[in-house]
Formats: sequence, C-alpha cells, structure tokens
Amino acid sequence: MSEDDSTVRLPGRRSEPSRYPDDVPDQGFGYGDYPSDEPTFDPGYAAPESDRTLTLPGQTPPGALLTPPPPPANDRLLVHVVWELLLVVLVAALAVFCWRVEPAMFHSAGLRLIAVQAAALGLLAMAVSVSLRAGAPNLAVGAFAAVAGLLFARAYEHNLPVALIPGLGVALVAGLALGVLVALLHVPGWAASLAALCGGLVATTLIGHGAAVTVADGAPDPRRWAYVWFIAVAATSVLAGVFGLVRPLRRAIGAFRPVADPAERRGPGAALMVVLALTVSGGLAGLSGVLSAVQVRTAVGSGSILPQLLLALGAVLVGGVSAYGRRGGVFGTMLGVLALVLAVQFGTMRGWPGPATTFGVAGGAIVLGLVVTRLVEWGGRRRESARMLGV
Repeated sequence: MSEDDSTVRLPGRRSEPSRYPDDVPDQGFGYGDYPSDEPTFDPGYAAPESDRTLTLPGQTPPGALLTPPPPPANDRLLVHVVWELLLVVLVAALAVFCWRVEPAMFHSAGLRLIAVQAAALGLLAMAVSVSLRAGAPNLAVGAFAAVAGLLFARAYEHNLPVALIPGLGVALVAGLALGVLVALLHVPGWAASLAALCGGLVATTLIGHGAAVTVADGAPDPRRWAYVWFIAVAATSVLAGVFGLVRPLRRAIGAFRPVADPAERRGPGAALMVVLALTVSGGLAGLSGVLSAVQVRTAVGSGSILPQLLLALGAVLVGGVSAYGRRGGVFGTMLGVLALVLAVQFGTMRGWPGPATTFGVAGGAIVLGLVVTRLVEWGGRRRESARMLGV
C-alpha cells in the first residue's frame, strides 16, 4: 500500500501535494479546487428538522403532544346580517307585488289563512333547521307530520289533550329512535331519515287506509288565534337563532358536522347532541302536522309528505342555514317561510295547479338556498390572513 493510498480523504478535502488536476470539477468525491483545506458542508443537503424522525402512519410525531392544536377560528356573522337584510327587502317586494295583483290575499280572512299556514310551515322549517344545524339532516319531517296529523284526526273526540298524545308521542319517539340510530352507527342523518320516511309512508297507509281522515266537528279553529300562533312560532324561531349565535353552543350543536373523515366518530358529546336535535325535530314536525290537520279539517296522509318536506327545506336554505350544518342566522328561517307561503298562496289565488305551484316554488327555493349556502360558507369563516392578524 502506498503512502497516498493509506490516507483517508474526506469529501471536499485534498491532500498536499495533489496528484489530481485542479481544473477537474469537484463532484463531492474529494478532488477539485477548494480555497480551504477544511471540510465544507452544504446546508442544502441537510434534512429538515421535522424529517429526521421517521413516523409511521397513525403514529404521533415526537413533540406533537407538547403543542396543543389551535382552537377553531371564530365564525363570521356579518354574512348572515347582510343576507337577512336583503331577504327582508325581497319579502317586502313580494308582498307588495301580491297585494297589487291579488289584494284579496290581504283581507282579514286571507291574512289569517297566511298566518296559520306560516305557523304550520314555520314549525316544520324549525324541525328541518335544528337537524341541519346539528349536522344530521332529517328528511323524514314530512312523514312525521303526516303520521301525527292522521293519529290526531282519528283520536280526536272533543278532548284536545287526549287527542294530542298519540300524534305528538309517536313523532317524539320516532325522532328519538332516528337520533339513536344515527348516533349509534355514526351514519349520515339524511340516509337514516330516508328509512324513517319509508316507515312513515307505510304508517300513513295503515292508519288512513290510503284515504284522508276528517277531523271531527268541534275541534278548535286555529284561524281564530292565527296571529297568536304566528307570533309564537316566529318568536321561538328567532329565540333559537339568538341562542345559535353563542359560539360554544353553536359549536356544540354542530359537533356532529364532519370536518375531515366523515366516517370518523365525533365523540359522545356530538352523539348526545344529535340524538337531542333529532328528537326535538320529530316533536316540532308532529306539532306542525297536528296544526295543519286542524286548520284544513282533514289529515291528508302520504300526499302531504313530499310537498311539506320540500317547502320546509327550501325555506330553511333560503333563510341562510347552511346545508353543511352549524351555520345559520336569526330571522332568516321565518323570512324564508313567509316568502314561500306568499308565493304558494299567490299561485292558489291565480288558479294555478296546486302540485305545479308547490313543487315549482319549493324547487326554486332549494336552488336559491344552495347558492345561499355557498355564500354563507364562503363568508362565514375567517380568512387565514385575518386569523394571523387577529382580526
């Protein structure tokens, strides 16, 4: 072994004297012209600090437990304020148009009819709204309302409290069962509620034998207290919206809303909240069905399931409740209800076909509501730049 071969050369280091020419480019193997005899280090070849430790999928990197995850950003409520102001203008313009074309809509009897219809649809819209904001849309609210109306019509014999027990009781139990199913299996609410919708269709067929059931004479006429019903339902909706402005409560209600993997369980708190929300949703739907049956003196049954569901869903989406859940306004739901009731009643006064009017208004409202959902989701979350500035 020669003396040159016995010397260990490090990358970037040359021995003196060198037998390699200076004009050969250095490729990192110890030859080439360097101004210093000390080993050099290129920081570009250094591994980033986070890449030096190998972590397997599902394994927590070292130090991750020491840094808690940042809290979710605050929701922006300005988009709801702006949209509800625009909605007030739209509803007022629609009311003026209806009054100019069909002034009979706003006579005493017509106003009472609009108030009762808005109260009934408002109850059903609240049933949809609470399930949407909980992240578990209940598409069986129309079925719950139809079953409750039929049971009330068959049970009423001049004793209102006794007649209310079967309809409202079944609606509450059905909502509770739906909530337990959604929470236990952790499945989307809309999918589970379709099974409840099928059950409602079967129940209405068995109860009413495929025909409408007439409410017995002597049942109270809600049109006598039409304005009281409307004010009570509207106040309840607004109060629920005000509670929804409280950030911890809003996030607790919407905890079931998926944020990453939709199939990942959201925890016992979210499961309990979705059970409570769907139970309340079932009860509100049942009360809406009873009020509708008393108002028209007939429980229609399965024929009202789909129209009522679509109208309620359209009113909620137009009102500013996000189809993704959690986000919603204060006055929007009742404003959406008023807009749809005015549109449907205007079509009825003009002699338009009932199904075409109902489904046309509901379909247009749902399309507009989906646009509003995108607006709410876009404007309801804080931007990253604003979050970094603390705005």
